[in-house]
Amino acid sequence: MPELSQFDDDERALIVHTPGVVLKGAVVSDGSTNALVFLKEVTAGAKVFKQAQRHENAFVKSVALALKQRGPDADADLPVDDAAMTEALKLAGEVADLLHRKADPADAAAYAAWLLHLATEVAKAVKTREGGLFSRKVAVTENEQMFLDDLERALQR
Repeated sequence: MPELSQFDDDERALIVHTPGVVLKGAVVSDGSTNALVFLKEVTAGAKVFKQAQRHENAFVKSVALALKQRGPDADADLPVDDAAMTEALKLAGEVADLLHRKADPADAAAYAAWLLHLATEVAKAVKTREGGLFSRKVAVTENEQMFLDDLERALQR
């Protein structure tokens, strides 16, 4: 089981920074600019971060604890456009490559699964009517599902 300390500073920064970027990508993936929707999605992400502090995988737990120690001001900028999704997918691919090279396969898989779980919980945080007023509500919109699929592919590198 690798400890975060066995990675160099740039690698550690990538590992710890990526979950926040994935959160931002998931938040903007629905295309909504509604403040209440944003709040619900960020709250769902915060719950996933908090749960990870007790994760069964020690590596994921160490990343979550590093995020907690880093504090909320480290990534204070709010996602405002689709660039957040692009950045999330890019970093997810980079961190997946890094962990596949340097981490235990079980830790790499647990970290990837955690990132995907984070994005999925954010996507499911608000039920949305796709197609207009008389359509049924869906837990995950088509755009959110496309982001989740792209994220899963990026994490499988």
